[in-house]
Amino acid sequence: MAHVQELHVTADFDALLTASHTEPVALLKHSTACPISTRGQKQFLQLNEDGDPPLYMVVVQHSRALSNHIAETLDVRHESPQALIIAGGKVVYHASHYDISTEALRSAAEQARPAA
Repeated sequence: MAHVQELHVTADFDALLTASHTEPVALLKHSTACPISTRGQKQFLQLNEDGDPPLYMVVVQHSRALSNHIAETLDVRHESPQALIIAGGKVVYHASHYDISTEALRSAAEQARPAA
């Protein structure tokens, strides 16, 4: 199973942004009360192959203020579920609800990877 780092405070998100300057990262805003979010989470967690981006998650019920801060900082309207690929401190891809797919997230992360 994929390793996911849960974000709780602004400093956690700041570390994610710093990491995104080295390689693309994937972030999921997840609602534990929503079956659509559970479906999106399953797609997100399938990013567990070599070369897939590091995974981060915010559980909206636990960290709503952080979720709002992320939306403001990245200038992407909050939705839940919502999956984002972040590279260089900026959102390069985002999807919500039924549009969250492993393949699209993997492709966006691959395209955002710096050329070697």
